[in-house]
Amino acid sequence: MASPQRLENGDKTQIVPEESTMDDKTSKFLLLGVVIACLISVIALILGIVGVASNGTNTYYVGSSGGGGSPATGSLSGGGYGGDDKIWMLQIGHFGSNTQYLDESTGTIRGYDVDVANAVCQIANKNCRIVWDLYERCWDSQVGQRPRGGLGLMGGWYDGCIGWYNTLDRARTYTFSKPLEKGYPIAFYQRRGGNFNWPDFSGLKIGFIDGWWIDEHCLDRYSPRGFNKDDDTQVIHYSDEDAVAMALESGEIQIAFVPVLSTILKYTDVVKVYTPEEDKCANGGPSVMMPRNQDALLSWWNAAFDQLITTSQYTEICNNIRQEHGGQPGEDPANLCIGY
Repeated sequence: MASPQRLENGDKTQIVPEESTMDDKTSKFLLLGVVIACLISVIALILGIVGVASNGTNTYYVGSSGGGGSPATGSLSGGGYGGDDKIWMLQIGHFGSNTQYLDESTGTIRGYDVDVANAVCQIANKNCRIVWDLYERCWDSQVGQRPRGGLGLMGGWYDGCIGWYNTLDRARTYTFSKPLEKGYPIAFYQRRGGNFNWPDFSGLKIGFIDGWWIDEHCLDRYSPRGFNKDDDTQVIHYSDEDAVAMALESGEIQIAFVPVLSTILKYTDVVKVYTPEEDKCANGGPSVMMPRNQDALLSWWNAAFDQLITTSQYTEICNNIRQEHGGQPGEDPANLCIGY
């Protein structure tokens, strides 16, 4: 506090207090606060201008690497859907076919499923990102346990997982879009010269592809003899179709229950031994699998996909599968594309 001043005025002495003043430190804090407030105002103004400028068109991106992808402008009127600010995260885990695979030269995920997702997001005028992650982050299947929702999709890491079949087990946890492609037939394979006799699995080791829709729980619905779905010495999971085919050739397993894929055909010592008359594993072909509360994604995706398959753009996607993704094994348009 400042010391008072004394004024001599005749026989009177007046005490006049000094005016209160702020010290230098307080002044600096006030000045800093004013500067910060001004900066915040300027930033808010810039963001407002950008927001207004970009409100007329909503660019979408489908990128499978950190750099994003090439932008394009969505063009769809009506249908109750259009541009918004949300970025829709769509998971893919490559398994080396022309529907989903890792392009080593670019480090990105490519394939029919990516082409379709790209087109659907464009038609619906949505901002989308494709992210790669492990299959089990979408759906976790362990020998001897009930399969369950994966950590990523259940935890909200992404909005949907592309290329998943609708099965009885999965439908208890997730909801599914309309199929993006035709379903694959299922079959049992053995090594050439084997003596499998349907439906007797006594003493046999059976191979499955981990996380796929054809699993031990599906096999159990056929009421096979000599089979225990919870026996981890009889039920063997493999990472992909190549691994299960090589296990057949080596004699590690005697039977494989897998989809009929062209990948299997390159193993000349592996032969198809039985095809069930009824598919008890899946309801339709591969779809977008999503949490049950994703009503918005389900609505705009199905509407945009229905429109896509009526366009020349979809015809071009299908007709160019071999040209664009011919270095990968997989099906022809007639066995893959909807409506072909």
